Amino acid sequence: MAWRNALSKSMQELRIHLCQTSEGSKGIRDFVVANYAEMKKANPHFPILIRECTGTEATLTARYDFGAEKSVNVQGATLGAVQQQLEALILAGQSMPKSGE
Repeated sequence: MAWRNALSKSMQELRIHLCQTSEGSKGIRDFVVANYAEMKKANPHFPILIRECTGTEATLTARYDFGAEKSVNVQGATLGAVQQQLEALILAGQSMPKSGE
């Protein structure tokens, strides 16, 4: 639960790419259904961009300060594995330089 509150503190934007129908995107679709409302409630002004396109591979992309980006492929991952990858992106952002510091 704590990772939801850390989104806006460690990154500038989260992009989620997925296919609406493929089995490989099932885990990330399940993650979005289970967590999107709570993520937005905890971070109301934080941009969470969900991009759906037939045939695209499931990925999480975090944009940090100074334009740095990091992407992870979560194609075929379970809901729990998607959450672990997002937590890793949050941790990576905590150690990056911030523009307000």
